[in-house]
Amino acid sequence: MAKVFYCSILVFFVSISICLSQDLGDERYGIASFYSGKFYGRQTASKEKLNKTKLTAAHRTYPFNTLVEVTNLNNRKSIIVRINDRGPYKRGRIIDLTDAGAKKLRLNKIGLAKVKVKIVGFEGEQMLIPYQHLSLATNPKFSRKYYQKTRLKYRKKYRLKRNIKHKKYLKKRKRKKIKNKKKAPIKKNVRKKIVPTKKILKPSLTPKKSENDRKTSKKK
Repeated sequence: MAKVFYCSILVFFVSISICLSQDLGDERYGIASFYSGKFYGRQTASKEKLNKTKLTAAHRTYPFNTLVEVTNLNNRKSIIVRINDRGPYKRGRIIDLTDAGAKKLRLNKIGLAKVKVKIVGFEGEQMLIPYQHLSLATNPKFSRKYYQKTRLKYRKKYRLKRNIKHKKYLKKRKRKKIKNKKKAPIKKNVRKKIVPTKKILKPSLTPKKSENDRKTSKKK
C-alpha cells in the first residue's frame, strides 16, 4: 500500500511539472550538452531514430514535438529545436542537442555551455516568431574635448503568428465585466413642419385721407 501511495504522489507531481512547462513563452536557464556518437541510429523515447543532421533535442519534462528555441548566452546564437527524447539526467543540465544543433551554437568544441531555453511552439508548429529590435545601450555625450560613440545592442522580441492551427495552447485572456449603467433616454430632435399662414393686414392707426380732403388742402 505504501508503494502505491508514493507512486501516486510521484505521478501527481510529474503531471503538475509537465502542465507548468507547457506554457507558451516559458523560459528556463541551464547548461546544454550534446549527444555522443554511440547514441546515433538508436531509438529515442518517442520511438524515432536519432539522426545527426536533424535539429532535435532531449528534455526531461517537455512533451514530444514541442518546438524550443535554444540560445547560447556566450555568443547569442540561437536555433529552434524539436523535442523527441528524454534526458539529460546529469545534474545541472537541461537539454541535450544533436551534432547539427551543437555545431550551429558552437558547442561541439567546448562541450558544455550556459543556454536559455524558450518554448516557441507545440506539435511541430511554430507559434512565436522572433524579430530583432535595435536599441541604444548608452546615450551619446557631447563635449568640446571628446565625443563618446553610442553603443547599439539587439533585443530579441517575439510576436504571435497570425494563423495558428493549435489554438488550444493559447491562453484566453479574462475580460473584465463592465456593469451596465442605466443610460438616460436620448431626446430625438424632431423638426416641426412649418405650415404657411396667410398674412393678416393690421389696421393702421392714422386714417387715410379722402379725395375731398386733399382738394381742400390744396385750395388753402
